[in-house]
Amino acid sequence: MLALDRVLPLFRVLHPPISYLGAAPVALGVLIVLISAGLFRRRATTINPFGEPAVVVQDGFYRFSRNPMYLGMLLALIGVGLWLGNVLALLLAPAFVAIMTRWYIVREEQLLEGRFGEVYRAYRSRVRRWV
Repeated sequence: MLALDRVLPLFRVLHPPISYLGAAPVALGVLIVLISAGLFRRRATTINPFGEPAVVVQDGFYRFSRNPMYLGMLLALIGVGLWLGNVLALLLAPAFVAIMTRWYIVREEQLLEGRFGEVYRAYRSRVRRWV
């Protein structure tokens, strides 16, 4: 986003002090990631998307989203885009969703279903992928 903003500054539509409102989604996103990662640590399961999970975490932010860490990262990206005020930088957020879903989330879901079966399927039926 920073590189895109530097290369194409013509697409800046928000300027300080309004653009500073981007700090709020950055802070919220980082907080969600840290809290969710801490929950994984307390449950003694891996945060590594290619690792072997020990449990299906279903509490905390996981009651509302099956992927709160990715959601937190998305919020942080949106916040940076707002902070920069560059509309092109904000367009990277949908690309992030598409990439994370295709290359990480789908694989993680298959792994969780294979390992935890009905427990994961029941969780998946109750909680949405993103929000």
